[in-house]
Amino acid sequence: MTTAANPDTNHNPDDGAHSQRDDLRRAELGPNSLLWQYGADARIHLLRGYTGILQNMHPAIGQSLLDHSKFFEEPFARLQRSTPQIIESIYVEEGNPLPQRIRDYHVDIQGTLRDGSRYHSLNPEIFWWAHATFVYRVIRTQDLFGTPFTAEQRDQLVREGVTWWEKYGMSNRPVIDNYADLIAYIEHMTATELERNDTVDFALRTARVEQQKCPDGIPKKVWDIIWKPAMRSLIWVTVGTLEDSQRDILQLDWSKKDIKRFERLCKVIRFIFPKLPLKSRYMSPGREFMAYHGMLGAEEQREAVQNWDKRVSTATLSKKNPKEDAAAHEPLASETMSIQERRAAGCPF
Repeated sequence: MTTAANPDTNHNPDDGAHSQRDDLRRAELGPNSLLWQYGADARIHLLRGYTGILQNMHPAIGQSLLDHSKFFEEPFARLQRSTPQIIESIYVEEGNPLPQRIRDYHVDIQGTLRDGSRYHSLNPEIFWWAHATFVYRVIRTQDLFGTPFTAEQRDQLVREGVTWWEKYGMSNRPVIDNYADLIAYIEHMTATELERNDTVDFALRTARVEQQKCPDGIPKKVWDIIWKPAMRSLIWVTVGTLEDSQRDILQLDWSKKDIKRFERLCKVIRFIFPKLPLKSRYMSPGREFMAYHGMLGAEEQREAVQNWDKRVSTATLSKKNPKEDAAAHEPLASETMSIQERRAAGCPF
């Protein structure tokens, strides 16, 4: 059974009585929070495929990319557009327009599933699934490639995820506030909702054998040479990050040899990553927020404060007048695009 939505009745992000829940436990976001400390961890790059596959295995999200996205024309560009915004939404202060702008990219993303039922991307259950995968990938990244969180930290991170979710202005109806229930939810979704579909087949199979448009920053001549080994490696890592139950749905082989190779990769990354320069351990724009708040040391903070007007961020760190500070910096090309253009580009999922 698909968690679809009647686009005429079920897509209101703030659905009155259901929008607030007194029983939800939350944790603050800020320099001392786990999401601030780990939400921009560069090892998350290795889980980009994992998150995308889990999201696109949801029938409504997979269908929405078929119906509305440029994902199949330029899969890398889509990731490059959406990832910085998702990361930044962790760090911006309450009241910053970015999270609700992300939400509003989805206002017109609706259609019909293969079984004839209707879907709308602002159905809270659909939007929550995407959000839950973003929260869980922070935990899974450390489980695989870093130092696993304690039980208390896992609960704290999930509760920080509640605070993050509430920035979108969505209904709290589907929200989960503890790690055990989050895992049970993911397992339930895997057993009852997730599917193999054309979108995930494109990402895991077609992209392995057919050359896709090169990522920004890589010369086409170079991409023409490296795309086959690069894509095979990227897809192999993605398959390795999935659970057995998810690989089974997708009919993906994962041999004992693959298991051993993947375990060696995890071990190497755990050894090398702490030795990297501090700047290389975090993704932009989270890195700039962390530096500004002194989380990366005094020298990095001084540089961040001096260079803040040149930032790539679409938001602001000013506590005095955040709206004025956000309006002061020169708009990026991505900011000047219309919402219709951004929707056509498939942001953010």
